[in-house]
Amino acid sequence: MNLKILYTIVIGTALEYFDFLLFAHFGSILTPLFFPDADPIATSILGLGLFALGFIMRPIGGLIFGTIGDRFGRKRCLSASFIWIALPTFAICLMPTYAQIGLFAPLGLVLCRMGQGLSLGGEYINAGIFLMEHSKKAHRGFYSGILAASGTVGSIAALGCAWLVVHSDRPDFYWRIPFFMGACMAAAGYRMRQILRETPEFKAFSSKYNYQHFAESRCWSDIFANKKAFFSVIGIGAMVGALVWTFSTYTNHYLTKVVGWSSSEAMPVTLLGCVMYIVTLLLMGFLGDNIGFRRIMNLAALGTLLAAYPIFLLLTNGHPFAAQIGFALLVGTYGATIHAVMVNLYPVSYRCRALSVGFSIGISVGGAAPMIAAWLVQTTGADVAPAFFIMAIALLGLWATLSPQPFESHTKKGSLAQI
Repeated sequence: MNLKILYTIVIGTALEYFDFLLFAHFGSILTPLFFPDADPIATSILGLGLFALGFIMRPIGGLIFGTIGDRFGRKRCLSASFIWIALPTFAICLMPTYAQIGLFAPLGLVLCRMGQGLSLGGEYINAGIFLMEHSKKAHRGFYSGILAASGTVGSIAALGCAWLVVHSDRPDFYWRIPFFMGACMAAAGYRMRQILRETPEFKAFSSKYNYQHFAESRCWSDIFANKKAFFSVIGIGAMVGALVWTFSTYTNHYLTKVVGWSSSEAMPVTLLGCVMYIVTLLLMGFLGDNIGFRRIMNLAALGTLLAAYPIFLLLTNGHPFAAQIGFALLVGTYGATIHAVMVNLYPVSYRCRALSVGFSIGISVGGAAPMIAAWLVQTTGADVAPAFFIMAIALLGLWATLSPQPFESHTKKGSLAQI
């Protein structure tokens, strides 16, 4: 693979995740400013719900940008997603607080968060498709792991900005600076994406079939012809989302709101999880190229089913660092090679739409994990209650990876799915 393609996609994904995850890491600052409430627990759950709102919009973004990717090319899709992350991020930077404009402040924040969710629905999966279609099959696992790690690099950068702001003398004002930086970097990322060249698979398809053929295709009937493939993609997204956002978001919430740690005390725990996640992604991506992608994912899903409860026992009994390592190892093992697996489930003609919509639905379920976990703890009074939600998601993730078939095995003669 051309290294320029690799680093352009990787840097772009890191920048987009930086913009999207700023809200998660600044939640403790933004929620009181935009959603003042006398009950700190209710306010915290509301902040997590607003974080989840971005994920609810992802399936819509997946449909919009997936259609762009299949109709006009992967390159245009990835460039357009940067526009839709830069605009709402810049708007958040300028947004007045509740004390200044009342209810218009939380309403504006909700709309901006929805815009960010639309963008991310078109970024991650389509970036994975772009890399997989440019790479040799023998190295797809490693490139998949690199792409997943790039999003975490963006998260670490956002976490670093949050640490600096929390320790500043005016966090209620300085929080705007990282959002401004994020919008500027997204604009630069848009320019970077312009130098990319289209994937060989899409160029071969578009040179043979014109726009009219696309418009008349039985896209959705072909997508749902193999329901198992579509629901497998949903299950993979749910598994990855639930574990990632549990260790990167819920753990911080639990330590600060339930245990009573300060934000500065909780941040090293989150940072450790992110670093371990990156290392695991790279190692398991390389290993997947040698022993098989699904074998690794099945092992990780089974491990999550068995280890979820013990990991939450570690978290709730004063061992958050050990719990973070456990979460990172499991989700890093499962998530390292997902792009290499999913790209084989659908053909080039509607690959972007099928994978973007399916994965976005799954990641939206998983993205609600921090809010669901906080609600379970408040409702049941048991700090380990979220473990059972994670176990249920692990069952779905295990089913999703047991026997997904490549698209050649479930297409009909004469169907667009053969293209």
